[in-house]
Amino acid sequence: YLDRIASIDQPSGLNAIVVVNPQALSRAKQLDTEFKSTGVLPGPLAGIPVVVKDNYWTAGLQTTAGSVALEGFLPPEDSCAVRRVKEAGGIVLCKANMAEWAFHWGHSASSICGETRNPYDLERTTSGSSGGTAAAVAANLGVIGLGSDTGSSIRGPSSHCALVGLRPTLGALSRHGIIPLWQRMDTGGPMCRTVEDAARLWCAIAGFDEKDALTKYS
Repeated sequence: YLDRIASIDQPSGLNAIVVVNPQALSRAKQLDTEFKSTGVLPGPLAGIPVVVKDNYWTAGLQTTAGSVALEGFLPPEDSCAVRRVKEAGGIVLCKANMAEWAFHWGHSASSICGETRNPYDLERTTSGSSGGTAAAVAANLGVIGLGSDTGSSIRGPSSHCALVGLRPTLGALSRHGIIPLWQRMDTGGPMCRTVEDAARLWCAIAGFDEKDALTKYS
């Protein structure tokens, strides 16, 4: 997947990826070693490369919400969803481009990375705001992805890129560590190539989180 990102994303003009996680390979090797020694997969997402929208906090990995205003910002902790991905054995592979501050449904363009193109036709849009995640997963630059949705930002890009996207009921998934647009409507969710992948990712990340009071109703 790292090779595909290097050979496809910028050379094609897709422009889906903001930053690659420099610890991805070492984490993969760690998981391989653990599996060889125990014979047990370390979680339901063990070894799966995950594309993460750039408004999810990722500890020690730049998170900008698409804006140069946050260039260089290294969150002190993971968002709840990212933490649960890691606990399930998933590997944060990269951060994906998005509409700046998640504030556009029609395209995914940012001051930190420019505009992401649709992998099925580079002259067309991915919709927004989770277009970077959608383009990356559709182009097989990662296996599964995390997006966020305020007014169609998972659903639109998933539709434009032939993916399965889920906007869950508010409170079903913690929003802790997702840079907000409008918290009354914000939620995260999976963006995947198949229903099964989306269901497996959803089961790994959903549920109560003490840092988001709305999840007490989940």
